[in-house]
Amino acid sequence: MIESGIPESLNYEELCNEILRFLESRGRIKAALLHKLENYFCNPKSKFKISKEELVSCLFNMMKERVIDIIIPELFRVKWKRKYLTNLKFLKEGNYLCRIFTTPKSKFINKCKPNDYYFDSRKIIYNDKALVSELIQHLVLLLRKIRDLDKKIIVFYPLNSNPIDIYENNFEAEYYLRSIDFKIDKKESQDIKLEIPLDEQAENVSIIKAYRSTYMCFYIPLIESILKVIENLQKEKDSTNNYKEIFYNYSRKFAYQCIEFVRSDYVEINEPNPYRWETFFKFFNIDIKILDYDFKSIKFHGRTFETCCNLKYCIFIDKKFKEVIRKLKKLGYMEFPEENYDEKIAIGLDLDYYIPYCTIEQIYFVSKYICYYQTFLLFYHAFEYIKKSNPLTKFTEKEQKLYKIFSPVMQILFGIPDDASFYNKLVFKYYTYDSNELEVIYNKFLLEQVKFIEKKMFRYFFIRYGQQKV
Repeated sequence: MIESGIPESLNYEELCNEILRFLESRGRIKAALLHKLENYFCNPKSKFKISKEELVSCLFNMMKERVIDIIIPELFRVKWKRKYLTNLKFLKEGNYLCRIFTTPKSKFINKCKPNDYYFDSRKIIYNDKALVSELIQHLVLLLRKIRDLDKKIIVFYPLNSNPIDIYENNFEAEYYLRSIDFKIDKKESQDIKLEIPLDEQAENVSIIKAYRSTYMCFYIPLIESILKVIENLQKEKDSTNNYKEIFYNYSRKFAYQCIEFVRSDYVEINEPNPYRWETFFKFFNIDIKILDYDFKSIKFHGRTFETCCNLKYCIFIDKKFKEVIRKLKKLGYMEFPEENYDEKIAIGLDLDYYIPYCTIEQIYFVSKYICYYQTFLLFYHAFEYIKKSNPLTKFTEKEQKLYKIFSPVMQILFGIPDDASFYNKLVFKYYTYDSNELEVIYNKFLLEQVKFIEKKMFRYFFIRYGQQKV
């Protein structure tokens, strides 16, 4: 790995521009893990034909030129340890695989102070060239010695981007968490408690590992780092000055980054992609839109965070189709007058759902499947109108009932019957604050569905996309 730059056979300026284009496409926060950049630029099938060493060398030069920043939160890893758990609400007491966080042990790691970035190029004094060179050499060495470090390194393009804040005292983004308190009727534990064998737990954990290995993005280490600070802060509540102010600051950061994670991946979709079934409505030019996704409130119980999430979505219907509008309103959908435009009426739902989580994967997949169950259900109820307004698209009963692919998640996690029902309020079925118990339950009931849903939807959309393009 060469600190001084890219080999002469490569056009350094073009590669820099391609890297910036890649980061620009990431959403409102222009950042990506080094792992993602390596997959895009260094894959054998990539048109760029560069090695990982050449890519990293280019990135370090861009950092020295103050074009990009390189950020590494704390260097902790997620591991799994067998524990005997008792006093559980929904599970039998017994042995369970529980998530733990460890720091890799290596003589190459310099110990950073608690609650601070392991590395943050935004804080470097660039006039000190010897120091900059030393820091880069240290990172080069770490990349050689520390496994999966490329899944911790965030490459950030700050120009016209929303900020990345973890440990800062103040939060720069214009986001204010609504602190609405909420109380809900939580379901009591079942008379017959669940028993999940260790081999089944291990299989579920393997799904998480595979997901992280393939799809992990910069939001995961970013959000996990903030959650870890919040967890520690709760333990130090009595000895922390200005606790409420500090806690609220981190809560805002956490909520904001969770919301940006969800919005950037499947709420704010700008163009169709044959490899992403989430672009279904964009590809077929169906006027169904998610108007908002946000937290009304969030509470923390150690590593568990309890949320009141709000999802607002609609379909825009031509005013002349009065019968369709009446039908949807009769079913329980509502008009959003502030969203109406030209001759279009916005008809949809304002949904609140109450749910505890303890990992980022949970909030990602649960929110995703609620979102697509609801929007495909609206597609189902407005199907005849959609066929008339999209006469060239040959929709069949298969498309009409796509919501059914997501029904098992709604049924298992929220008790929603598989009968095209929808509600404006959902409450999680297994409401517990015990992070170990909660994770085992999610691993059992959610991850089994993730494999099924993602594979089925990908195959369907990829084939259908190809047919439509032909």
